[in-house]
Amino acid sequence: MTAETVTPEERAAIIDIYNAYAEGIDSKNWAMVRQCFADEVCIDYGDTSAGSGNPDEPRRADDWIPVLQSVINGFDYTQHTITNHRFAREGARIVCRAYMTADHVILADPGFTEAKAEEVATVVGEYTNTCELTAEGWKIVRSRLDMAWSKGNSALFAVAVTRAAATDGC
Repeated sequence: MTAETVTPEERAAIIDIYNAYAEGIDSKNWAMVRQCFADEVCIDYGDTSAGSGNPDEPRRADDWIPVLQSVINGFDYTQHTITNHRFAREGARIVCRAYMTADHVILADPGFTEAKAEEVATVVGEYTNTCELTAEGWKIVRSRLDMAWSKGNSALFAVAVTRAAATDGC
């Protein structure tokens, strides 16, 4: 094993971050999502983060979470699946790329949970997270989402933003 090798323990810890992020987003457990990030983080999620700051300049993670909430809180359900983690060491940091598929659902009738095609927007892409070991464990210091393709009703994202603003004040 060379000094550049990512250990099984490091791999497991970083996969745990991805899992906590997905679970936190999908359960709207924003404290869990926040725990995934260092206090300062660079974010590039394309259109989702474009209006919230330069992706190459660190921002407070506490300022990033409300941006996520302003979209996700407007959906009835989301389900993020993150797979195929690939690792590379960059000095003291570890970069992990992973595929992502995320379904976003707004039901016309919340009492009827069989989603119709027009009630679902699916995004497929890849997360690239740069992680650094802190006193609290591994944390994301840079996160990028590259969308590969989507299907379904993309207009649901605008509806979700309006719904989140009405219910959360975001």
